[in-house]
Amino acid sequence: MTDSGGRRGPGIGLAAGIYAAVRWLTDAAMAVATLSVLGLLGLVCYSVGVRYILGRPEPWVDEMVGYVLVASVMFAVAEALRKGEHISVDVLTERLGPAARRVVHVFGLVAVLVTAAILVTEGWGMVAFARMADIRSIGYLEIPLWTVQIMVPAGGALLFLAAAAELLRVAAGLPPDAEEKRGDQPTLRQRPGIE
Repeated sequence: MTDSGGRRGPGIGLAAGIYAAVRWLTDAAMAVATLSVLGLLGLVCYSVGVRYILGRPEPWVDEMVGYVLVASVMFAVAEALRKGEHISVDVLTERLGPAARRVVHVFGLVAVLVTAAILVTEGWGMVAFARMADIRSIGYLEIPLWTVQIMVPAGGALLFLAAAAELLRVAAGLPPDAEEKRGDQPTLRQRPGIE
């Protein structure tokens, strides 16, 4: 396998393999996030229907919608990073040269790694405490809060893996995945000279 400059190296194959595995994980997590959003839609439609058609509101639905929303966000955050869809200041980075743009990209990935590590460690502490103390939601569902809070370290772990895989990809000399437009440009396997 070769990088964008046509160079060959063992690190490129390793980086691409790790990136492919992480991409599979983020794709699966994005599928869960998509199903969560569809579940949100179903819950809200159900709530509106029983409230206005049957005249009996279901108060537990609002609580459940909040929990499902947390799941959808935490499972989608890694895919958003992988596709380059997080908030960035494009007006500045577009004016930079390729080397400076790469430095900014690496700095951003390191910041994401630190943030993801905090989400994992602090989230896990929050889950452990809620589970130890048997803290339950104060709403109608009264579910153990750790079952919802576990989405925070899980999403943080996915984000950490996505950032680390992208950092390996950049370190190997491969272009950031966000620069490879799906459908507009060939993927790594479709490019001539890449095995």
